[in-house]
Amino acid sequence: MVAALVLAVISFQLNATMLGPAFYDIETELGKGSFAAMSTYFYLAGAVANVVLIRWSDYVGRKRVMLGVLALLCVGTLLCVLGTSLPVVLAGRVMQGACNVTFGLAFLIMRERLTGATFGICCGVVTSINGGVAGVDALLGGFLADRFGYRSIFMLLLVIGVAGIAVGWKAVPADEPGRATSGRMDWVGAALIGLGVAGLILFISRGGNAGWSSPLALTFIVVAIVALSLLVVVEKRVATPLVDVDQMRSRQAWPLIVATILNMASFMVVAGFIILKIAEDPDSGFGFDGTTTAILFLTPAAVVQLITAPLIGRLAVRIGFVTVFRAGIVGSIAVTSLLAVFARNEGMLILLMAAFGCAFFGVTLTAMSVLGVTQAPEDAPGSLPGISNAAFGVGYSLGFAWAAPIVGTGTLNSFSTALWICAAIGVVSLGFSLVLEPRPLATGHAAAQLRR
Repeated sequence: MVAALVLAVISFQLNATMLGPAFYDIETELGKGSFAAMSTYFYLAGAVANVVLIRWSDYVGRKRVMLGVLALLCVGTLLCVLGTSLPVVLAGRVMQGACNVTFGLAFLIMRERLTGATFGICCGVVTSINGGVAGVDALLGGFLADRFGYRSIFMLLLVIGVAGIAVGWKAVPADEPGRATSGRMDWVGAALIGLGVAGLILFISRGGNAGWSSPLALTFIVVAIVALSLLVVVEKRVATPLVDVDQMRSRQAWPLIVATILNMASFMVVAGFIILKIAEDPDSGFGFDGTTTAILFLTPAAVVQLITAPLIGRLAVRIGFVTVFRAGIVGSIAVTSLLAVFARNEGMLILLMAAFGCAFFGVTLTAMSVLGVTQAPEDAPGSLPGISNAAFGVGYSLGFAWAAPIVGTGTLNSFSTALWICAAIGVVSLGFSLVLEPRPLATGHAAAQLRR
């Protein structure tokens, strides 16, 4: 079962990590700005799908939703292989992005069927895929793009997606009778929160590029505010709300959402943008090519994450995921501060990125990914994970929006300044994590019994 869940997660994750080295090939064929557009709509679809489909799985079953999104991923990948225009490829990327829910579904399935240390270790195994497969995916993506073009990457991903469906059909247990939540799915709430999340992410993306006061950016934020305001009104009037407003107000929920956004807007930007800019900038950076950058800076962090995440998952079951979350943030702040100090030292940056792979990817990200499940109320286990996972996309978009104007100047001072800002945002995130109130963890048979 766990192997099938890992394969499902890999089917999605490789669509995020393997395309980076194909940046120039994609822009050459589909036009300037096409890579950014493909990434924006990919993560936007994932954010919206998370808040809707994970909650829907409470009603129709985890396995059904997982197999359904994997099938959608395969259709989307086929469009990316065959599409010769950007709109067709974007449609495919939207379908692929919806498969982001495999992470949340995997954690929920394991929470319901595994116990104790086994649950923690397996959560760590799934989380270790979050940054890629030990860096091999980025290197393979570069090899395929250089020799056969970006479509060859999608052809490989299509094979993996089909394998994910086959193995998932066979190995993921069918949902037990009576496990589904009673009542009806709140589709009105789903539409409103989908509009709210989409409007917020598009506002951040558009505002960072065209200006926060541009007409289109203002339209997006108005749509988001109106939709989320109506959501609060609607959710108080339905029997089985998509989002329990009172629960979201509790210290067991809202501090996690805020801390997740801040972590993604700071620490994820360190590895996903700032360090890459330092490594590849020909003037103020080291001037490395993409392959060298991946080998020196990305692969060590991914390998360390792959080793430490399962161990951290097991430890978190014993001492609490919230405790591990706080410790990870402290470590991430410390390493980010050192990165800012040694931004000009190539050797130190390589060593520190390995440490960053442990502090953020191995510790913080492992706890943060699972907390959406462990902090959720037992009578609505799919309510918080979807919102928590959507916060990943919101935070990442926000991080690029603030960092791009600073890092884009391409000077040593701008690199250090951006890293210090990341550390400062991390300190604020730590404050919210201290407000977060842990919920007692129930897994396996205990969780199932509580739900009954």
